[in-house]
Amino acid sequence: MRKNESPFWPQKSILNPPLPKEPVEPVRRVRMTLTREEQRAIDKAASSDYQVPVSILMEHAGLAVANACTVVAKALTTPIHFFAGKGMNGGDSYVAARILKAWGYTVTIWDCFPGETQSPTVKNNRAAAEKFGVPIKPASEFDPAIWQAGISRMIYEKEPGMPCVLVDGIIGTGYEFARPLPPTLTAITAKIEEGHSRGARVIAIDIPTGVDCNTGEVDPGAITADMTVSFVLPKKGITILPGKSKAGLVRVPTIGLPINFADIVLGPVPEEPKDETPEAPAEKGKS
Repeated sequence: MRKNESPFWPQKSILNPPLPKEPVEPVRRVRMTLTREEQRAIDKAASSDYQVPVSILMEHAGLAVANACTVVAKALTTPIHFFAGKGMNGGDSYVAARILKAWGYTVTIWDCFPGETQSPTVKNNRAAAEKFGVPIKPASEFDPAIWQAGISRMIYEKEPGMPCVLVDGIIGTGYEFARPLPPTLTAITAKIEEGHSRGARVIAIDIPTGVDCNTGEVDPGAITADMTVSFVLPKKGITILPGKSKAGLVRVPTIGLPINFADIVLGPVPEEPKDETPEAPAEKGKS
């Protein structure tokens, strides 16, 4: 028997090299982030092609935000304040507020666009929150100075709560850096930032208001969050600087869609073009 056939002879050695492995081709590249346009395409496909109404997606999103609020608030006695816009993020805020109210939390909704038109789904969820007894007030009346830094009293929780939780549901992916936030909104975001400096914790829905979803550029009045609850996939703007610095901890909960739904709807990520420019020949040394 030859040495290389012996069970005691090393299977991998200079004298007995392993067989070359066949190159492995990846099946496809999967998406890691979403742009503004991709998110809109996914929302449209979910309702039109897969028969998942916007109301169901909003209910799942609101439940995910409510769960995040309980994690951040810690104590049942911690007040939770929602700043609701007129779009999808506002609808998520109304749903989350209704659920938290049913769970026994003290919840207030601050309307950032009072009197403006809302979609039927958002309007229905606003009415449901009101029926559950959630107060809805103009955001201009919010006063962050009434909460001093400290902790809320506990009833039975093992951990202390925060002074309050502020939830940013104002704009989301609809913000574009080319169009600065109007003064009416920067006055509200400034109050949220002041509350943050006083010890409150801030949660952003999908992406902090004032961060461009596609480029990560940040408006001077942008909100700084401790946690961002982003749906389907993280938005591109909170994975690159400077937008990444505004997002805090990013959570991506399920909202009733397959985990690879973005790939199903949008297809595989296009391969990045390879640089096939030939290298310049090295210069010969002078003799």
